[in-house]
Amino acid sequence: MDKIIFPLSNGIAINKDDKLAVGIIGHDGNKKVGGKKFKTLHSFFSFPLIRALVYFFYGIYLYISSFLLSLKIDNLDDENINKSYKKAKKVNFISSYILLIATFIFMFIFGYLFLGILPRYIYNCIFDPYRDYYFVSVMIALFRFILIYLSFLILRFCPFMQSLYSFNGAGNCDMNGEDKKKSEFYPLNFLNYLLNIFLISVFVISLIAININWIANFFINLSIFLLIDILVYEGLKFVSNKKISFLNDLTFITNWLVIVRPNTTHKEVLMTTKIELENYQDFQTFENGRIPMSSLYAEMQTKLKLSERFEQSDLDWIIATFLNKSRAEIKLVRSVSQKEYRDISRACSRRAKGEPLSNIFGFVEFYGLKFDVNKKVLSPRIETEILVEEALKKIKENDLKSVLDLCTGSGAIAISIAKYSSCNVSASDISKQALSLAQNNATKNNVNIDFFQADLFSGLKKHKKYDIIISNPPYIKSGDIEKLDIEVKKYDPKLALDGGEDGLEFYRRIISHAEKFLNKKGWIFFEVGKGQAGAVIEILQKYKFQDCQKVKDYNKIERVVYGRIDK
Repeated sequence: MDKIIFPLSNGIAINKDDKLAVGIIGHDGNKKVGGKKFKTLHSFFSFPLIRALVYFFYGIYLYISSFLLSLKIDNLDDENINKSYKKAKKVNFISSYILLIATFIFMFIFGYLFLGILPRYIYNCIFDPYRDYYFVSVMIALFRFILIYLSFLILRFCPFMQSLYSFNGAGNCDMNGEDKKKSEFYPLNFLNYLLNIFLISVFVISLIAININWIANFFINLSIFLLIDILVYEGLKFVSNKKISFLNDLTFITNWLVIVRPNTTHKEVLMTTKIELENYQDFQTFENGRIPMSSLYAEMQTKLKLSERFEQSDLDWIIATFLNKSRAEIKLVRSVSQKEYRDISRACSRRAKGEPLSNIFGFVEFYGLKFDVNKKVLSPRIETEILVEEALKKIKENDLKSVLDLCTGSGAIAISIAKYSSCNVSASDISKQALSLAQNNATKNNVNIDFFQADLFSGLKKHKKYDIIISNPPYIKSGDIEKLDIEVKKYDPKLALDGGEDGLEFYRRIISHAEKFLNKKGWIFFEVGKGQAGAVIEILQKYKFQDCQKVKDYNKIERVVYGRIDK
């Protein structure tokens, strides 16, 4: 078994291998997380029959440990707390242990009265007490089963049980898959497993009604209980693995009694616990007032996923920027301050509304360099790095010396090539504001580039030629701009998007005049839109370009096209 999830009244616990992580909503309303190491017994789960007994006893032990650990996490002392408050928390901590013991005693007494005396009383009120022994056993067993089921049915709708069952729902969504029908009903969840054992064992033991002597009765009934444990575990495990619809629906009879659909908070606590368990090798005490990184990640992921804009790289970049660390370094950070939490949360809220990260921070990372951006230029995308990479390969292979970047925008392509090669780089754009920003970016990245304002080739020196012409021109169809995602349509300049009626206008204009500005055997490189690679290659071939190639991006979309002039 990969992991076991235990719902708590104020949180959730997850055991995997030798670690038990517990995430809770504390008495102060904040998410808290902690854990401890255990000697793992998960290797026993590969042995049929034995694994059922291990799951029961090991699970009970871990469940009690989870409950006590949740109390400890919620009542951790801090040096800044006054003595009277510490004392009050200590009393509360001790009272929680007393409550746990009292609960077990109450359950024993209640079980004796409710399952021992009441079923017999109901039978005597309905039937002749001197009926056949087996008839009496069947009816008593049936009454006990019904009373237990009705008890759990009442508990399901009790307000004080809703939180426990909601956290169980969150755990089951995780085990069974969020997107599946009835995903909240994972048959082998621990509460449903215990409920099935309790129901079936009470019914069977009552039905058999062994009556020899108390010692024999005890051991025979115990053997029956352990046998039922094995049958229930293996049965629920089979149903969980096979996903047979009618069998899964059958487990619904008991499963729905211990599950309530979780809300966002319950799911965030689950994610917090998972992140703590999977990403950190040890569990530590967090300073008062600081937010665990696992809790921060869970909340921000939820915020971005709800807006359908979640990208792990986006979230990592937001966190790394505010913590002034690299993406690799933030994996070592265990907590953040309240101010850092608020700053990160505000940035994620803006991202969730569709605002690009480049607009939020005013800069973007591209090909290992940092570029300032604004609303006057198209923010460089990660896919454009492939365009730069392919050009740099050709520069190295052919010892090329000069590059012209058309529609330079922020200057990302030109500056990256200048930084990572010895080429003389020129760059043009029709926008004065874009050229001003590109010049600043070149200065910040310590490269020299010849910038000039021009509408593609107009304004270029007539006899100046280059080994490579490279461009990421506007390529969106005019009629499709309003259909674009809000982060492109609202925040990127239309001038940098509109590629004409069919999106190919700039490719035709550039390719038709490129020969005049290319050296012998010179190359031309383009970034293209989805589905445009074939059409751009046809235009290149029309103007006698050879060795035309297409290169796919990280999403397997043909994103880069290049060719060599035939002269």
